[in-house]
Amino acid sequence: MKGLSFLLFQCLIPTCLALVSGCDRGPERALAGSAQEAPVSGETSGSQADVWWPQHGLDAREQRFSKLAQVNTDNVTQLGLAWSYQPPLPDDGFAGTPVVVDGVVYMTGTFATVFAVDAVTGEELWFYDPQVDPGHGFSSSWAARRNHGVAVDNGKVYVGTPDCRLIALSAQTGEPVWEVQSCDPGKEYAIAGAPRVANGKVYIGNGISDFGARGYVTAYEAATGEQVWRFYTVPGDPALPFENEILEMAATTWGLGWASGGGGCAWDAIVYDAEFNHIYIGTDSGLPWNPETRSPGGGDNLFLNSIIALDADTGEYKWHYQTVPADAWDLNAASQMILADLELDGKPRKVLLQAPKNGFFYVLDRVTGELLAAENYVPVEWASSIDLETGRPVENEGVRYYLEQDKSAHTSPTPLGAHNWHAMSFHPSHNLVYIPAQSFGATYNAGENAPLGGVSFHYYDDNLNAAEDGLSEAGEHNTRGRLIAWDVIKQEARWEFMHEFGMNGGVATTAGDLVFQGAADGKFRAHTATSGEELWSFDTGSAIQGGPVTYAAGGEQYILVPVGSVSMTRFMIPFYGDLPGPTQLLAFKLNGKASLPEFTPMLPAVPEPPVQTASAEQIARGASLYNAASCGLCHGSSGAGVRPGGSMPSLQYLSQETHAQFKQIVLGGDRKPQGMMSFEGILSEQDAEDIHAYVIERQWLLYNKQQK
Repeated sequence: MKGLSFLLFQCLIPTCLALVSGCDRGPERALAGSAQEAPVSGETSGSQADVWWPQHGLDAREQRFSKLAQVNTDNVTQLGLAWSYQPPLPDDGFAGTPVVVDGVVYMTGTFATVFAVDAVTGEELWFYDPQVDPGHGFSSSWAARRNHGVAVDNGKVYVGTPDCRLIALSAQTGEPVWEVQSCDPGKEYAIAGAPRVANGKVYIGNGISDFGARGYVTAYEAATGEQVWRFYTVPGDPALPFENEILEMAATTWGLGWASGGGGCAWDAIVYDAEFNHIYIGTDSGLPWNPETRSPGGGDNLFLNSIIALDADTGEYKWHYQTVPADAWDLNAASQMILADLELDGKPRKVLLQAPKNGFFYVLDRVTGELLAAENYVPVEWASSIDLETGRPVENEGVRYYLEQDKSAHTSPTPLGAHNWHAMSFHPSHNLVYIPAQSFGATYNAGENAPLGGVSFHYYDDNLNAAEDGLSEAGEHNTRGRLIAWDVIKQEARWEFMHEFGMNGGVATTAGDLVFQGAADGKFRAHTATSGEELWSFDTGSAIQGGPVTYAAGGEQYILVPVGSVSMTRFMIPFYGDLPGPTQLLAFKLNGKASLPEFTPMLPAVPEPPVQTASAEQIARGASLYNAASCGLCHGSSGAGVRPGGSMPSLQYLSQETHAQFKQIVLGGDRKPQGMMSFEGILSEQDAEDIHAYVIERQWLLYNKQQK
């Protein structure tokens, strides 16, 4: 089998889950104050004041830089485990960043569950299960496995759910205070991003643009949940009144006069700027990815792939900058943004920094949106540069696949992005941004052979070794990740640390001149901020994707990291980055003496599969359809890569009973309430039979290996 294929148009992804419901457990804890009252930075030694991590990015600027320096380059080797906590959930990993306020760690897990643990001991204080319904569509089922965290403010904890609710909980007890329906999950909306709270309001976006949702961001009163304003990111049906004049303007950049397929969801990046009372949002791409289909007649397609500044009180449009006009590659701008003050060309500038999927690092003026700098931080093939006068990319010839004779083109980055949602950090003393990056290349295709319609992409080379559960030599070379220290002033890399695998975790930086990052190989590392030298590492036994944080309590500095691989990496990188260790929070401090709980990976016996009766041609066709229908996005590429223990079953462990129900599950929707969407009208009965033959073949491979 040659690489991976990803369906981008009219595709639903099958998923199955085993929801472990929770309830309030453990003692109640009185809170000393609110996130607003808690200090956001400061040095700690001896009996100095406690210091928390009260927001997703530490503070509203999302720099993820802490002034704590008790742990530093001289003593970081003395870090030891202080405590660990494993939530009572399916083993689906963490995608978020913990928030720490007044001695309590707040975090989300699978199905938007929220839990609170003691920041010093790791003792569970309460656990809340919103009882989400993942059966509305692909979006809710997909988002159910990758919640990016909470916001905490004034005694409340805010969380968004995959079935489109925004919920405020009591920070003390975990009991619901209010709840609103922020989007319609029946229309392929879902929420996975972390809410942001500022100036008495909660800001939340949604997704998923690739499946037809029309993007918007909503502001709610933090105290009551009452809606204050809503800003749509792409124009709706012109037969209806435009919501505002700016969307009427945006409609002129669409060939059909509107975004008929939706798009532009702000599913994660939302930043509050107190100096200018702005909210900045980053937007996703549109559907379909092929611009000729999405917008016949051309156009830039505003506000896809854009950074937009809005008035934080009213939602009024201020300015925008589009990173990829007429995007054809899903190189969206929904990644994290950082606010900073820099001196550029001898002048002080208030800037916004972003390293979006497209591989270029952008520096924008926060007042006007003027582009100040843009250089590629990884090798880029789709464009040679960004024109600073026009702000537009200088595209390379032959990269717009739909214009080529064979409707295909090789380019990079891919939809995985040169940088995805994994958190960056900024060290203001060194003017360095630390980027968790990777350099995947791909072949895009919009020809007649694009499976099931739309656009497909394949990784370069034979990245998968189809005969074994592993990557080829070329695949290992092409899918390595890196931690890049990017000099914002010089627009160049100061240093790089190469990872063994791609898609590694978020980053936090401290005044102790340390950079902390977890990786897909299970190592949690500390690097020197100036050179990247690895000073310390801890083998967690679990792949790491979430963002680490640091805080101080009782005169001791703690480093906290969420470990466990989330669903996206299990699909895109199925044969690594998914170590068998459990999903848990790990806290470290100087001279910590705790030990990791004993864990012995116990893979169950593979059930004997049904007798294979299909031909080699049917099996090969089933392999192509499996990838085209994106079955692997939940169940693992090549029918492998998702181990037992999570909410999405590995298809190499199917029982005889499930095999007998296969067609009814795939086409009949028998497990839709659990999140497995029906493919009726997308796959034919023969398609389902061929996919089943391929699944049986993959199960026989693992069964025979286990028997040996």
